[in-house]
Amino acid sequence: MGHELITFPEKEHSSIMKRLNQGKICYTTRVFKELGRYREGVAYSTPWNQTVIVLQIQRFHRIADHPFCEELTPAQRKEIYQYSEKVDEPYELIAFKIFE
Repeated sequence: MGHELITFPEKEHSSIMKRLNQGKICYTTRVFKELGRYREGVAYSTPWNQTVIVLQIQRFHRIADHPFCEELTPAQRKEIYQYSEKVDEPYELIAFKIFE
C-alpha cells in the first residue's frame, strides 16, 4: 500500500535528498492550507520515491520563534511571515527522516 505524498518546493529537493541520504533529520515549514495536513509518526512518500516518517511537528505563531530563523533566507522568512504572523495564523515546523 502506498503512502500519502509529502511535497516540497522543487528548489529544496537536492538539499533535502542529500541530508536524507546522509541519515540526517530534515525540516520543512508549512503554512496556510498545509497546516494540520501531516501527522507525527506517519510515513509519507516523497517526489523522488523515498519514504520519510514525520518525527515531530511544532506549531509557532511568530517567525522570530522559528528554531532556524537565522538560517532561513530573507525570501523564506518573508513567505512564512506573510502566511502566518501577518494574518494571525500559526505555522508548523515538521521534522522528518528516512523511514526504515
